[in-house]
Amino acid sequence: MFKAFLVALVLLVVPLYPKFPLVGVAGTFVSVRLEDFLLAGILSVWVISALKSKFSQLKLPVHRAILLYWFIGAIAVFSGIFLTKTAALNLGALHFLRRIEYMTLFFAAYSFLKTKEQLHFIIRVILLVSLLVAGFGLGQQFLNWPVITTTNSEFSKGLALSLGPGARINSTFAGHYDLAAYSIFPLLLVISLLTLKSVRPKWPLVIIGLLTYWAMLLSASRVTFAAFYLTAGLFLVIIRKWTWLPLLVLAAIASIIVSPQLLGRYREFIVSHVRAAADEEIPDALKPSLVPEDRSFNIRLQAEWPRALRAFYQNPVLGTGFSSVGLAVDNDYLRLLAETGLLGTAAFVLIILRFFKSSISYMRVPQDFREAFIVSVALGLVGLLLNALFIDVFEASKVAVVSWTLLGLAEKSKTI
Repeated sequence: MFKAFLVALVLLVVPLYPKFPLVGVAGTFVSVRLEDFLLAGILSVWVISALKSKFSQLKLPVHRAILLYWFIGAIAVFSGIFLTKTAALNLGALHFLRRIEYMTLFFAAYSFLKTKEQLHFIIRVILLVSLLVAGFGLGQQFLNWPVITTTNSEFSKGLALSLGPGARINSTFAGHYDLAAYSIFPLLLVISLLTLKSVRPKWPLVIIGLLTYWAMLLSASRVTFAAFYLTAGLFLVIIRKWTWLPLLVLAAIASIIVSPQLLGRYREFIVSHVRAAADEEIPDALKPSLVPEDRSFNIRLQAEWPRALRAFYQNPVLGTGFSSVGLAVDNDYLRLLAETGLLGTAAFVLIILRFFKSSISYMRVPQDFREAFIVSVALGLVGLLLNALFIDVFEASKVAVVSWTLLGLAEKSKTI
């Protein structure tokens, strides 16, 4: 049970402890934080345990796919640092080690989970943490609770701020996108558990779900909002609740209407891109003098995505190495192509495909909390992949740590 507590500790501390810097890394905006020492200790326990078993679990399909990705990533970063000279030694190595740190938690979670009772305990921890995350986010919105963010180099020093007018909550996460991406997992878990007849009473799950959903709305992330409803709709299709789909659409429309920030951001997108594309033939003199600008999407289109594509074209096979395209690309697939090329992207996709392959048989009405957990994590991964179209979600430390831990737990749950 001790090792299961370590997994629960990851899922408790990493989402809840704000990103206060502990030790700065020279030449970067990155800092070593308290959670890094926690993860290092847990991963050390896993290494010792794996040594005793002669790393026998690393022969499993998903495990081998992760090792393949690391191997190609190591070649890509070596190439970027020493051959194409497109990545700096300190940043390239740091970004590569960060990915190993996050993904090793898949191995640890898989190894440490032993029984259904332990999984039941971990599910309770996930639900409790999501309640606390939502509560703190609502406190930021309505009670002026502090905000710790890393959205720029100055804020990343650990400054305690408060939300300004029109700002979006981030709770204990580095930014509002991270909070929104994280929220998909507990929301889908709540929905899955509510389908179980054995779960009584259901009102605590309803309260947790509503508060988590409210916090997600206040984060005003367009892509996460869409990803959640797509995955929730997919879940209804899986459990064959066809008549519930219109209600889901109505819930989505109502949520947008009652959320001024989310409504405003969708309006910006429509006016700035969809309607603007239809108005190309209108003379400039007849166009409105002031057109709302979707700044975040324009930055992606005009700066971040073209930069990533140029890096990919420079070395399509191996990319230009980790860190070579800067702090943000806001599209994880373009980042994969740019930093690790076609080989690294194929290896990462192989990880995802192998996880889904072993999950297909569980894509049905959940019969117990174990199956509900597997379905929710698999659908949560779908939501994460949709988020990755517009966010570097697999590089966001809190989301990445939680995601790889949950994937490891779900993979092991298929065998207990």
